[in-house]
Amino acid sequence: MTVTLRPATPSDVDQAIPLIFSSGPDAFSYVFAHATKGDAQAFLGTAFVDGRGTFGYRNHTVAESGGKVVGIGATYSGNSGLSTAAVVATQIFKAYGTAAAGIIGRGLRIERVMPPPKKNVQYIAHLGVDPAHQGQGIGTQLIERFLEEGRQRGKKVAELDVSVENPDAERLYEHLGFSVSEVLESNLANEFGMVVDHRRMVAEL
Repeated sequence: MTVTLRPATPSDVDQAIPLIFSSGPDAFSYVFAHATKGDAQAFLGTAFVDGRGTFGYRNHTVAESGGKVVGIGATYSGNSGLSTAAVVATQIFKAYGTAAAGIIGRGLRIERVMPPPKKNVQYIAHLGVDPAHQGQGIGTQLIERFLEEGRQRGKKVAELDVSVENPDAERLYEHLGFSVSEVLESNLANEFGMVVDHRRMVAEL
């Protein structure tokens, strides 16, 4: 199977969002699902097409095979943390209206489990591979691309977060040079999702 990595575009949204959501369904649902405003994927799709911020297509790279998006991931640094947070807050207010304050509050709480990256750290997120194409090295290709991007940007460290309930992903990251730096405990839960403990993993670039 031939796989091509390329920058994501707004037209990828329908295939990309289920894969992004699969990278952390309970965490995304905990923050973004709302009884009257829709599920988490609805918000993620809007933010993806907007292009800006953590969830925008501009941060994402897709793996494509036969014209189909079979994998995706994002990478960015903490250098623009405040401006990125402002963009996401604006997207939330636009999507949720009067319910936005509650969504932002959940987002701030989840940062205790998955903290935003510090300055000069290359952060990797939203890694998802189509189940029919897992085990074929697509995740490895994406991570290696992101690590190289970090080196080209002059970063010295790459970080990512992994659920304690995803040992297969943790083994992959260890194989690619990551090691666990800390375990962040979670007691976050609501009617939409329960956020389990996560491990922050670090690799030198």
